[in-house]
Amino acid sequence: MLNLPKSEPVRLGFLVPERNVTCEVEFPCHLPVGVTAHFSRLPRKGAVMSADSLLEMMESVDVQSELLTKINVRVIMAACTSGSFLGGTNAADELGVRIKRVTGIPGISTSTAVVDALRAMDVRRFFMITPYPHDITRAEVEFFEEFGFDVTGTDTFDCTHAPMIPALTSSQVVDMADAHAPKIADADALFISCTNLATMDRIAEMEERHGKPVITSNSATLWRALRAAELPPEDMGVGKLFRREMLV
Repeated sequence: MLNLPKSEPVRLGFLVPERNVTCEVEFPCHLPVGVTAHFSRLPRKGAVMSADSLLEMMESVDVQSELLTKINVRVIMAACTSGSFLGGTNAADELGVRIKRVTGIPGISTSTAVVDALRAMDVRRFFMITPYPHDITRAEVEFFEEFGFDVTGTDTFDCTHAPMIPALTSSQVVDMADAHAPKIADADALFISCTNLATMDRIAEMEERHGKPVITSNSATLWRALRAAELPPEDMGVGKLFRREMLV
């Protein structure tokens, strides 16, 4: 693990949906010594997984980002996949622009982080697993196709309400991936979407089982935050991605 001088704490900021409990569990488990994760929540009305409601969360990005400036974070990640891809490719990048404009701190959305991670791993074709309803999963496919990726296939847990997502276990995600092993073998990678879906404890195992890189919303978000904080790549035991630099 990377050991940083105690006089130079590195704090990473994350904006999470109000019902997201997974980032706060997974991220601290995989941070280098001397690096800490700090969270602010994005409210929305209700728990239904609808495009309108998920986009509504992004309206509070400015206010919630401002709160994180009080602790001198190095980067602020808008750590919600669906809320950042549903607005389209321009909106995903615009979230980062908004954060930087309000706070002066680099800002990046999870959807942008995933695109950066896929490119860093030289991935062009990938199989995708999501927890979302089918219409939101289709919108995500369209989002990545706009960036030139080929989503070779999808499967979803079809969660209709937000609390259903963290109730899923990473073992269930592994089982779903195993059910699509031939399709994953025919792709460059497996991508698992949603920052509230537990995955990081099984990424290395899935990479070994399928012989392909496995990128998740959370692994991409954390990797991109570490790169934005200018920390060197290192093997963190949660997938090959963390050994990669950003592509310029």
